[in-house]
Amino acid sequence: IPNSVHTLIASMKNLQSTLTLWSTSRASPDAVSDAYMQFGVGFNAVVWAFEGSGVDTSDLHQIPTRLRAVLETCLGEDPCPAALEMYQPRIRQQLYELLQGLKAKQGAWRSAVAAGL
Repeated sequence: IPNSVHTLIASMKNLQSTLTLWSTSRASPDAVSDAYMQFGVGFNAVVWAFEGSGVDTSDLHQIPTRLRAVLETCLGEDPCPAALEMYQPRIRQQLYELLQGLKAKQGAWRSAVAAGL
């Protein structure tokens, strides 16, 4: 699980940096979409890892959908720093909720791992 979480966090950072590049017309909407897809793969890997250890993650399942909705609305704007600034708080909120949710799952995962040993 730690490796999966690390990969997910890296994909979150990549998504944010790609959005910043998009806002200055140095990345296309397709590049942002690709970064989001990479995030989705990382998210699914983390969910599968937690679920495989018996840790429920159903409270996190809607975060990628909410994030995608904000990204789609953002990308509907002309690329500029002001557009990103307008949507950045909502994007960060979704990523923050995900990180907090993962942090809350750590104890249950550690307990599950300890019980399995």
